[in-house]
Amino acid sequence: MEVLVVGNTAYVDDDFCAKAFPGDHVKVVAAQEARRDESSPHASWKELLQHLEQAYEFDRVVYLSNYLTPHTDTVGDFELLRSVFRTCAGRRVQLLYVAGPAGAEGAADAAGRTGKGIIAHAANDLCRYYAAREGVQTKILRVPFLYTASAALEDPFLVPMFDACSTGSAALQGAQDAAFPLLCAEELSVLVRRIFDSWDGNFETLDVADTFHHTVGEVGEALQSLFPGVSVAYGDSAGYALPASDVARVRYGWFQRYDLLRDLSTIQARWDAGRAKKVNPLRAAIDRIQMRTLPVKCLETAAAWVLFEVLERLFSQSTQLNVLDYRLFYVVLIGTLYGLDFGLVAALLASVGLAASYFTQYGYTFQGLFYEPSNWLPFIAYFVVGAVCGYVQLRNSEAIRAERDQNELVRNRNTFLTQLYHDAIEDKRAYRRQIVGRHDSFGKIFAVTQELDVFNPRDIYRKCCELLGEILENDSVTIYHVSGGAFARLVAASPAIAEDAARSLTLEQLAPLLGDGGRSSLWVNRELMPGLPMFGYTIERDGAPAVLIFVRRAAENQMTLYYQNLFRILCGLVESALGRAFDYEAVAQDKRCVDGTCVLKQAAFGQELAAEQALADGKMGSFLLLRVVPGMEPVGELVGAIGSAIRESDAAGLVDGDVLYLLMRQAKACDLPIIRERLSAKQIAVEPVDGEEIVALLQHIADTGDGEGGVA
Repeated sequence: MEVLVVGNTAYVDDDFCAKAFPGDHVKVVAAQEARRDESSPHASWKELLQHLEQAYEFDRVVYLSNYLTPHTDTVGDFELLRSVFRTCAGRRVQLLYVAGPAGAEGAADAAGRTGKGIIAHAANDLCRYYAAREGVQTKILRVPFLYTASAALEDPFLVPMFDACSTGSAALQGAQDAAFPLLCAEELSVLVRRIFDSWDGNFETLDVADTFHHTVGEVGEALQSLFPGVSVAYGDSAGYALPASDVARVRYGWFQRYDLLRDLSTIQARWDAGRAKKVNPLRAAIDRIQMRTLPVKCLETAAAWVLFEVLERLFSQSTQLNVLDYRLFYVVLIGTLYGLDFGLVAALLASVGLAASYFTQYGYTFQGLFYEPSNWLPFIAYFVVGAVCGYVQLRNSEAIRAERDQNELVRNRNTFLTQLYHDAIEDKRAYRRQIVGRHDSFGKIFAVTQELDVFNPRDIYRKCCELLGEILENDSVTIYHVSGGAFARLVAASPAIAEDAARSLTLEQLAPLLGDGGRSSLWVNRELMPGLPMFGYTIERDGAPAVLIFVRRAAENQMTLYYQNLFRILCGLVESALGRAFDYEAVAQDKRCVDGTCVLKQAAFGQELAAEQALADGKMGSFLLLRVVPGMEPVGELVGAIGSAIRESDAAGLVDGDVLYLLMRQAKACDLPIIRERLSAKQIAVEPVDGEEIVALLQHIADTGDGEGGVA
């Protein structure tokens, strides 16, 4: 199956999906992927869900509320839930809304005083509305707050709490004695799987009881034991107490096993190990230095100048060490390290140091130093060397930067191509699943062919009505059988219009739709003629209309060539199935009926009655079952004369050899007086058979088969 997990997916990883949906294809969409700014590829949830709807056909949707996380400040949960419901409306989707304890009915007073509680109750009402109004199969699963012990995830509540504890103080919003229910996300995945395994279409709220009954104070004490010396502050919130419920244990065989207070040390140890890996003191110091490059360079330049001036003074009197010009070495070093600008600054500082040494050590005056050109040479050398070294360093830096940019560009291109390749592979898999599983795919057409592979026309009518309604996404399908060459009798209709659909139409009324005849054809009501369907398909047999399939209403987006071709293909499959069924009936007519009559034998009549009962159960048709009251005439004479007393679309059957039943198709209880009057004219008295008797009769026929005996 195709499964969409959406909302607060901070607790969802591969292990969660494998446990909750084994063997299914799962698409996980986090709420952060639907940012409302223009930088997001999907500017709104509506666009995101439309994108998903085009690429996937989901069978199940699990929405995880943001309020499953304690102390969360995330907004927009109600709007996102409504967007998901609007996308699922009108589709056969099983939606499980996993909510936190804020909206529990048993804690209405406590929850109602908070904004989160009000929103949680509104989300409950929203689920009820869409379940009743739009037909979305919805269940609310109310669980304690979630936490995760998975090494692949960061808990959105515990990790920030550990970070706060590491600073020496932490704050919990609840009062010290307030209830604080908590559930491991890994256990939730098992419960979700069991709920879907025994899914029914009824709306209900499933409450998961708080097994361990922890309080906020107990969690605070556990944090203090893990972080000695930490100060924990408590709020004044009354918390959320879940109602006592054993539905998870009784119905699904599930109970909570993991306790947060026992798992907390393991989670904290994993957090501590990850934090040690992430924070390296040396690396952090280097990063801080790199963030302040200009001040550090200036400080290092000044400190190096002082150092080399001290070396120059110390070694100026040494015969061996005096041969080195430490100021020139300083200029080369700074220019090579920091570039042209700092190289010139170093040359200036070296010149200042050299001039100071001339004045103090050798007794030069400014005039003597300035007016003697030979004294300029060291100063010129400093600036030339500083400029050359700085230029070389600058050119190398630019070359390295260009090479790094080129490498980054190649890396980004490689990453993009890799992602593009993986996306193409995933799209290929998605398209393959669409071809097999989408509601209008060739795989679905093959499934339709298998569904229609039956020999009872009544079963074909019912399956045809169901399949057309599902695949065409239309609730106004009607099917008529032409009898007597002049009338079209209703045999099946979509449940939404079954009560209002006309039970009989004359072929004159349908003249524009039937055309010239001679072959089966599709008709489209492009001129919007009143009283006629939007689409009609005529199935002809022996050159005359036999079955009419109508779509009475169609939306504007369904008046397309694609929709017409899809309707034509499906009707063609129905035509082939009906052709086989009619041929089978014609061949088996003698075996199905009592000799020389149109009265069905017991087994054949049971099949017809079961088919009509299935139509009635699906609210696609109605029927009356009448029992002929024994009178003066023998049953054998009634069997021979009954054919002229009922319509061509009705059926009569003989059960146990002496009880005659009449199956009046598309008849209701209000039609009983008219039927009795018509049969009384033929000297036939009847009595209706109620629902329980019909079930008993079907069971009796199934048990005895064709053992009805002879006819008197």
